[in-house]
Amino acid sequence: MYFYLKQPNKDSETLVILKYYVSKENKYYTQTTNLKINPKDWSKENRLPKLKRGGDSYKNRRITDELIKLNEKLNKAIDSHGSDLTIGHLKQHFSKKKEDLIYVEDFWSAFIKHKIELQEVEKETIQKYNVVFLKFKEFQLKYKVKYKLADLNNDFYSLFISYLRKHHKLYDNTLHRYFNFFKSCLLWVEKKGYKLNTDYKNYSIKKHDTNDVHLTEEELKLLEEVELTGSKERARDLFLIGAYTGQRFSDYSIFERADVREGAIVKKAKKTKVTSFIPLHSKLQKLLDKYEWRLPKISSQKFNIRIQQVCKELEINDSIKKVSYMGKNVKEEIFPKWKLIGSHTARRTFITLMSERGMVDHQLMQIAGIKDAKTLQKYKKFNLNTLINNSNKLWNY
Repeated sequence: MYFYLKQPNKDSETLVILKYYVSKENKYYTQTTNLKINPKDWSKENRLPKLKRGGDSYKNRRITDELIKLNEKLNKAIDSHGSDLTIGHLKQHFSKKKEDLIYVEDFWSAFIKHKIELQEVEKETIQKYNVVFLKFKEFQLKYKVKYKLADLNNDFYSLFISYLRKHHKLYDNTLHRYFNFFKSCLLWVEKKGYKLNTDYKNYSIKKHDTNDVHLTEEELKLLEEVELTGSKERARDLFLIGAYTGQRFSDYSIFERADVREGAIVKKAKKTKVTSFIPLHSKLQKLLDKYEWRLPKISSQKFNIRIQQVCKELEINDSIKKVSYMGKNVKEEIFPKWKLIGSHTARRTFITLMSERGMVDHQLMQIAGIKDAKTLQKYKKFNLNTLINNSNKLWNY
């Protein structure tokens, strides 16, 4: 068995052909591999792609890997039939299964369509999925390949991550989120019954701790008492509802009277499907009644802009150091606190302040709809002054 080029003198890419002599029939079996390579990258002596460095090195390695797989497939056919091997056997052995013909981008489109139809995620999340998909297609164009499900192994993930770091300057936490989007799609594909490379289950990108902010008691009081109008007032009110309930923005922006059960709002989270039991205390009741339980509709992006404007005007200006990682490279930046406040800050504020006030973890998890203690700890961002004061109280007895 050997491989040869269909048009070896061509100036552009040509197909690689497999050829094998079947002794029982005294005939040659030939089949296209559907792989293309430029003749200048082909070794006539070895009848394989040349080993090289540079932009096309990955593509040449990938073609070589595919040809090795075909060789292994042929050997299995020979082992199965021995001297009785026929061209018919080879045709049957090399016939492609349905799963092998499905490309990743076909499934990605179907996955996004599925999410939209079932309304499982917010519009902003769909946009994030599409951004990842766009970068994946750019990556394919860069390396002149079109990936199938079976191609998504650890080598692919490493190369894709390296590409995103180099060409899009993405930091590790963003890459962690991107890979989780990719993982969600592959889990969905697997549940549909298709065969795929399962390397994705063991591949991971480290997520670094971030100095996420929360509002202190004093800052929250400033926000409660400031006189506002228009879109700023609506954004402030929505933030307070989040800070009073510990919910995600996608959940606390759509409370309904029908959710109330015996003095609590009982609601299942859109993202995790975990049910929360949220006490309907007087401050929360007052805000919900203000809007007759029909809360203002606003995208999370616009909400973040408005609440940052409000916090800037309130001079919530503490300097916050943010550390970002891009592989081995570390970047440190200083921001005024208001610039880091967003929709998720409300949830973090609730969990941190309630914990400081003495609410036990299992109650926090019940209200905020958090599954496990490990996730809860990520939200707790204790105030240094509170820790010092509590420590002084303990030691000054």
